Amino acid sequence: MFGFHPAGGGTAFFSGWQRALGERVRVVPVRLPGRDVSAASHRHRLLSSLVAAVDDHLGPQLEQPYLLYGHSMGALIAYHLARLRAATGRRLPEQLLVGAYPAPHLPHPLHRAGQLTDPELTELLLDFAALPAALRGDRRWLVDRIALVRADIALCESQGLDGPRPPLPCPVEVFTGVGDPLVTVPAAAAWATHTDRACTLHTLLGGHFFPRESKKQFFGALNSVMTRLTSRS
Repeated sequence: MFGFHPAGGGTAFFSGWQRALGERVRVVPVRLPGRDVSAASHRHRLLSSLVAAVDDHLGPQLEQPYLLYGHSMGALIAYHLARLRAATGRRLPEQLLVGAYPAPHLPHPLHRAGQLTDPELTELLLDFAALPAALRGDRRWLVDRIALVRADIALCESQGLDGPRPPLPCPVEVFTGVGDPLVTVPAAAAWATHTDRACTLHTLLGGHFFPRESKKQFFGALNSVMTRLTSRS
């Protein structure tokens, strides 16, 4: 299972997932270009070029059975990766798993945040991200994080609205927090319009970061998905 992290985040988002999911699946967090200050110049400005680079980087690993899980911005990346592979006639994920993101024809969760000042954006992120106290007090860390979040917002906006898209020929599992201030349940349910296979909606306790806030419920739901896949194979 290849994992794509939220805006402003990194591969640490998936810490503990392998232990929670056991041996039936190998969790592979995907490191996106420019995830640290020294590599900022290597960040992709366009979602299309980022997805193409990820597809090229993962290469042969996507020619055997695999899953994609994307959380928040990561859901958009995972979706477009699946779209790219469908358009070029290559192997698709057994299932596309998306969390904390509205259906891709809808505005992205932080579409209004790009106009906020740095202090306003900082307060918004502190409100919904439930950061540990140590990080809340680290202003240098917050400044760097805000710059990365702004770059990621621009990345999401580069998707554009290119009209109706053909539905994906693979099942989709959608995870959403009932207390998410950025993604409503109907917006999450609208993912059903982007697949011609089954689309299952999982509503979980917690907000935008429900994998951290409701670990037992989230990993229980994810393990149920894995059990269904294993029983079919």
